[in-house]
Amino acid sequence: MLALGLAIGSGLLAARAQTEKPSALVKVGDYTASTDFLNLSAYYQTTRPVTVKVAYFPTYKSGHPIRQKLTLPAGITVAGNLTTTKSGSYLVPSLQLFLARLSYAALANSAKAGYTIDPGDSAYDPQATITDTAKLSAFKRVKAPDYMPGYSHGDLYIGGADAALSPIEPDSQSIRVTPDGYLEVLKYDAKANAGLGFYQKPIGMAKITKTDFHDPYRTLYFSHDIQGVKTTRVHHSGNAQYKLTLKNLHTPQHTKGNPETGTAGTFDSLYRIGGQAYYTFIGYDGVSD
Repeated sequence: MLALGLAIGSGLLAARAQTEKPSALVKVGDYTASTDFLNLSAYYQTTRPVTVKVAYFPTYKSGHPIRQKLTLPAGITVAGNLTTTKSGSYLVPSLQLFLARLSYAALANSAKAGYTIDPGDSAYDPQATITDTAKLSAFKRVKAPDYMPGYSHGDLYIGGADAALSPIEPDSQSIRVTPDGYLEVLKYDAKANAGLGFYQKPIGMAKITKTDFHDPYRTLYFSHDIQGVKTTRVHHSGNAQYKLTLKNLHTPQHTKGNPETGTAGTFDSLYRIGGQAYYTFIGYDGVSD
């Protein structure tokens, strides 16, 4: 959610996780942006186990990437993008999978010691692309999970407006909400190779067992406490003993681009989580006014 409501066309939608309509116009603070340039993630759930091959890079040493098999269990939710690719003289459906956004728990069983999944050069680089018809049939489209922050890939970095507008890449702490329903707290590993610092083992993590979403509050529940973030205990038994609220401050930050170099401007949303300020990248300005 980028404002108290979403202006689409000439109407106003009530607050929700995000609109999933492409080419819709939404208000981002004082700007109007097309959802074509925002992080309009689509989500898919597997109906049976699917095995794909993904690239892993050496975490600390220099070396070449390797390809490893990664099995997605039945029922897991992943972020993806359904598109088409050319096969001979035909266009065939293909599903791009953003597997680096999955939880450490989902990726750990396939990672070779000393290697980290290749997150790609940008947030829009898929780790696997499926064109096989039999494998495609194992994925069904589902709505954006309520636990996912609107227009975010789930990665929130510690810091307020100044940090969001800074050209310096984050290098401290991150909270990640994953498509498969985990919350992870990560410390930046400065010793890891470039681009891999926030993809190491979390210092704290828990499966999300319940979500209450009443804009601007998104409250996540867990069966146990999470190291690295201040949760609140609400019960002494069951699978929803602790909660953590993500409050969208609805004060999106805009970093201007450079038309002369063809560099687009960016938007970040600000959140309050566990008494601390966080920000998350939500997209580019594109056709912003």
